[in-house]
Amino acid sequence: MVKKIGAAAMAAVMFMALISGCTVEPSKKANDKPAQTIELLKSSEGDKVFEELEELSYTEALQEADYNEFVFNFASSCSTDPDENVLVSPASLLFALELIGSGADGNTLDELSRVLVPGATNEQALAFVVDYYNELVSKNPDVFKVANAAYINEDISDQIYEDYLNFIEEKFDSEVNITEFNSNTVNEINEWASDKTDGMIKKILSDLGPGTVMVLLNAIAFEAKWEISYEDYQVMEESSFVNSKGELEKVTMLFSTEGVYFETDKATGFMKYYDGEEFAFIAMLPKDKSISANEFMSSLTAQDYKEFLESRIYTDVDTLIPEFSYDYTNNGIASILQSLGINDAFDPENADFSHVTPSQIFISQIIQKTHIELDREGTKAAAVTAVVLCEASIEEPIQVKEVRLDRPFVYMIVDTATETPVFIGSVNSVNG
Repeated sequence: MVKKIGAAAMAAVMFMALISGCTVEPSKKANDKPAQTIELLKSSEGDKVFEELEELSYTEALQEADYNEFVFNFASSCSTDPDENVLVSPASLLFALELIGSGADGNTLDELSRVLVPGATNEQALAFVVDYYNELVSKNPDVFKVANAAYINEDISDQIYEDYLNFIEEKFDSEVNITEFNSNTVNEINEWASDKTDGMIKKILSDLGPGTVMVLLNAIAFEAKWEISYEDYQVMEESSFVNSKGELEKVTMLFSTEGVYFETDKATGFMKYYDGEEFAFIAMLPKDKSISANEFMSSLTAQDYKEFLESRIYTDVDTLIPEFSYDYTNNGIASILQSLGINDAFDPENADFSHVTPSQIFISQIIQKTHIELDREGTKAAAVTAVVLCEASIEEPIQVKEVRLDRPFVYMIVDTATETPVFIGSVNSVNG
């Protein structure tokens, strides 16, 4: 099945290089400062580009095959510690990256598309991401919430393209905040993260380093009750759980009989629906009892997952789930993405976000924090991803110094311990 998306969806990746001044009011202002007029740059042929993109489309197979390849490549790369609880949100990372990726060009754009949606063209990749975002936004807002925001340093605000801001506002419902970057802005970003995750993630940034010009944010919050809640007799206190180190832990287990079972040569599992059946919990239990969950996850591929889903049978399956809750912080996303093939975006010299600004900017840091609570009532989960961009410093060319002893000069021979001259002399004539 082929899906089509509006012409505006690709405008930000095909802005023309010619620019002209345009005075606009930013949609939102941070710090509650009085409204001020910001001079933004505007693509001179933007309307023409919009008209040419009316038939932009992609196939649904992208989500089932190509995007899932990124999902499992990313997840497996986060599973290096065999004993650590891991929780990542590929969707939150995808949306945060696309906020800046929609303004990328050249090889930077090619690498982003090739890694995030392998096999898709740049146009198909962006069309897919926009449609996937809209699909999630259309879910029950009491269960699933997604939000985006851009915080822009006012020092560079007059070098941001209006078309770029219009794009992320229209296609990703992104808030746009133009403000002075200081500790107050860090507090506002953290308050935004807390608000958009219902308090599950209270802090995403500690500071804004020198040269930071933009922070792009995505937040996802999920809270759902089980479709069939656990009764008291299904809650077993003081049950046992053997952790990855072989140690016995006392936990609360939840017992139920579900109706969907999976089994491949690598794992067994089940599905348990949340209320409304828009979301479900899927468990995968490795058949190899000698490996940890992370060792299993690090080897899991999109093809493995496809085979796992295709193995489903509808039958009664007795299940046990422990109640659990934890937080996870991933500061190594940049290096993971580089290992997957996204390099130019992190390179101060080669990053090409020329449809965002004519200034040379690059991704300096990506942080994702997640939280989950699973108990007898249901599940709460949240993710916040921050993409931090800096302006590449323009170094002054090194001035080569020169001393030519082609005229009278003084010289010394010194004791280096004290730098006191042992000899001192002058040359007024080389031939004496």
